[in-house]
Amino acid sequence: MMNQVESPLRQLHHLNEPRLFTHEEALELLPLLIIITTRTKKELNNLNAQLAYFKNSPEKTNMIQDRINGSIQTWTEKIRRLGAIPVSLCKVKIPGHGNQYFWEYPEPKLFLS
Repeated sequence: MMNQVESPLRQLHHLNEPRLFTHEEALELLPLLIIITTRTKKELNNLNAQLAYFKNSPEKTNMIQDRINGSIQTWTEKIRRLGAIPVSLCKVKIPGHGNQYFWEYPEPKLFLS
């Protein structure tokens, strides 16, 4: 039986552990960023619709707002666990060797800084 070497992209990282990506690794990270962010965007769109619907009910709006904040926090933690840095909702910085890559939802490509 062959030993499989686990890809660095398949490993979760401690939130405070810095990570530098090669260009290829940053590109491999894109599908995960897109999946995670797409799910979060759908959830936030749904919650914002509920927020608009219940705008006259402070108790419900507070509960929905807490869920919105939780969803954003979960997205942020997932992005950090992958080794990237959330810049703002749906915008991510990926530290590289000597440069940085940026990605913004829904772009299918990276931008170099």
